[in-house]
Amino acid sequence: MRTLLLSTLLITSSLLSAQTKVKITNVTITSQEQETKGANATSVLNGSEGSERITLFTDGAYAVRTWMKVSTHKSPRSSVKDSAVNLIMELDLLENGKKKDNRRVEKIFYMDQKRTTTFSEKFVIKKGIDVRTIAVKFDAEIE
Repeated sequence: MRTLLLSTLLITSSLLSAQTKVKITNVTITSQEQETKGANATSVLNGSEGSERITLFTDGAYAVRTWMKVSTHKSPRSSVKDSAVNLIMELDLLENGKKKDNRRVEKIFYMDQKRTTTFSEKFVIKKGIDVRTIAVKFDAEIE
């Protein structure tokens, strides 16, 4: 009986633990003056902190994939920094499944600041004298 009660308590507490959602919306990919909309995505992290990979866009040989991480700061000397939430995103441009280029972007949200931001990154692919520019823009929100 005691084991059943303990396991029920553990399951209930794990279900009630905070889950962080990262919503990615308004994904826009611009390549050779042609604009393409990507799909919206929501990532549910297990607990209040964690990381996840999401593919934002796939078009033939090219794909844009992101790795995101949400963490909090631990600062005993500053209450502003102690309440901060950090969102790190690494964007990878893949060509035929192989990593071609990447960018790392970071946003820190302090205190009761609204946890939404817009990311805009540009990738340049050179093959001899041919140059292709791919611009990636999207909104991210932490809930």
